[in-house]
Amino acid sequence: MAHIVVLHGLYMHGLVMKPLASRLRRKGHTIQVISYNSVRINEALLFKRIRNCLSETEKNVIVGHSLGGILAVHFVNSYSDKHTPIDSIVTIGSPLQGSSIAKEIQSRKLGFILGNSKEQGLVDVNQLTVDCPIGSIAGTMSIGIRSSIIRDKVPSDGTVTVEETLLPELKDHLCLNYSHTSLIYAKQTVEQIDHFIHHHEFKRVIEERESVEC
Repeated sequence: MAHIVVLHGLYMHGLVMKPLASRLRRKGHTIQVISYNSVRINEALLFKRIRNCLSETEKNVIVGHSLGGILAVHFVNSYSDKHTPIDSIVTIGSPLQGSSIAKEIQSRKLGFILGNSKEQGLVDVNQLTVDCPIGSIAGTMSIGIRSSIIRDKVPSDGTVTVEETLLPELKDHLCLNYSHTSLIYAKQTVEQIDHFIHHHEFKRVIEERESVEC
């Protein structure tokens, strides 16, 4: 089993991750949910809080939703000696290649509503520079703010496109038929996180209605 640090996304609070945390706890994992100000991110302080709650006896895993997944990648990259205490990362709906919605908001001179999240990788392509297995889960139910801001038919979870959740360094990538927020409440997401923790790959034998090829 693992000790899992859970990070929420933009404009959220750790409370929204409690159902996910509870389900992972029932799988036998120990959980630490961390809340942070997502528009005034103090990366040094956040990383210190993560380090302070890591286990010395269990393997450590970070699960991050959206912006939280980006920050998880930044955390492991902060270990310049290439040796990170994190066994693996699972990102959920994280725009690892940068968020097209965030870029569109910036182009409309409304970037201030994003705070400093845009400097924390929300609008940039993120790169993994250390040896840490990352599994990325993308949503394909296009219900969300994207349809009202960017009118296209690109596969997405309604906020983040499937393409934005990809990086060459990923160990595995999976699409589930949920929207950006419903991903964190789906039982299938928990099952896939648990499987990745144990095997560093996602489970491919899943119900057709809940998953798609991407």
